[in-house]
Amino acid sequence: MSTAISNAKEPANNDGEITLTATKDDTRHIGHEQDVEPDKAGTPRSIIVQPAYAYLYNNVVNVSFNENIAVVNVTITNESTGETVYSETCSNPAALNINLNGESTGNYLIEIEADDTLLIGVFYL
Repeated sequence: MSTAISNAKEPANNDGEITLTATKDDTRHIGHEQDVEPDKAGTPRSIIVQPAYAYLYNNVVNVSFNENIAVVNVTITNESTGETVYSETCSNPAALNINLNGESTGNYLIEIEADDTLLIGVFYL
């Protein structure tokens, strides 16, 4: 089962937070040991912590990580041309600053992959 978090689908304007959609392989099983009457059944809930956040300011993408991650792959692609304008694999990053000065205006896709989590966001330069 996959879990997704999304607050918006529109690209971020020139500056501000880049909304990331998280998909995580969730193989946990919540079993019921006995039958439960429908009107007395609880709703299983879990808190999903997003491991990273991304921000755009003056054509620089800042990615901050909220937990220790051994290996992270970050890719930024120009959606109009399909060109990968940034791709890097980092070990134990706390933060990344990705300078996109010199890139053409348009929509860009950022992908942050770590362990079993993939964060995807769209922003506009």
